[in-house]
Amino acid sequence: MKLSLSWEVQRITTKFEFKIARSAESYYDVVIVKISDGEHTGYGEAAPNKRYHDSKDLVLQYLESMTADITALSVEDSQVRQAALEALFPDSYALQASLDMAFWDLYGKRLDKPLHDIFGAGTDLPVSSYTIGISELDMIPVKLEEATPYPILKIKLGTPNDQAIMDTIRKHTDKVIRVDANEGWKTVDEAKRHIEWLAGENVEFIEQPMPADQLDDIAKLHDWSPLPVVADENSVRPEDVPALAGVYHGINIKLMKCGGLTNARKMIALAQKYGMDLMMGCMVESSVGISAAAQLGGFMRWLDLDGNVLIANDPYVGVGNEAGKLILGNEPGMGVRPR
Repeated sequence: MKLSLSWEVQRITTKFEFKIARSAESYYDVVIVKISDGEHTGYGEAAPNKRYHDSKDLVLQYLESMTADITALSVEDSQVRQAALEALFPDSYALQASLDMAFWDLYGKRLDKPLHDIFGAGTDLPVSSYTIGISELDMIPVKLEEATPYPILKIKLGTPNDQAIMDTIRKHTDKVIRVDANEGWKTVDEAKRHIEWLAGENVEFIEQPMPADQLDDIAKLHDWSPLPVVADENSVRPEDVPALAGVYHGINIKLMKCGGLTNARKMIALAQKYGMDLMMGCMVESSVGISAAAQLGGFMRWLDLDGNVLIANDPYVGVGNEAGKLILGNEPGMGVRPR
């Protein structure tokens, strides 16, 4: 059946300003793509990230100029398709991800099976964290109130104010915390000081403590650290994983970095080969992107799939989130639909 491609830009606004060590945003423009065979429609989402030199404009430029190349891709052969996506769009990982998930969604609908069933991932998912971005101290109690139902918090650090942020949080809650420094600590000594202190603060792990280009320095934390150290900005594509063994205890997989579900499955297999823990994360995304990532959630030790609950105007309905417990349905494909 001949395929057709369409897309739309959706501006999703965050409930609070979303601030990390290198940026602060109150809205994001995502691109929803749709691939149809006339009977079924597969959905995908591109949430481009400046950290990886990607943008909405680049995604739209590619979609407009290369529609015929996209609709000629295989629905059934994901490996051939992924190789073609990487050749066609080498500098837009988010576009690769959106198209790959749309093709997978279409494939699942043709088979009348949910993707988690096709992948063998199951529906027993670990509890997802709820992210609190870097905040002015007087805003932290407000954000903690919003996060009341969630038993696990992910806290963005990597600033000169880290101690005050954590002290303020601990005045209000003793919940388990996961810390993401987003490359914010610049030396081994600085990272060690923070990790040693955080180990006594009911923290579960530390994500990307130092800049990605300081891999040799990060390796010095591996055997010493009292907390697991998890790669994020170092864990982008499947080819990155082998070099992270012995440097990090685990990797964070994000569809918008790795290029979609096909590459995420490769990263899962590689991490398992090298004995590394698995985490599935996200950007700020709608329920389209989050529902796609959740299809692989059963393989993970940790989940950070809260992008859709951090926004105020999700245009789609998909995977449920009940106090961090993700609820996967039995709908075919990814189980998403317009709101």
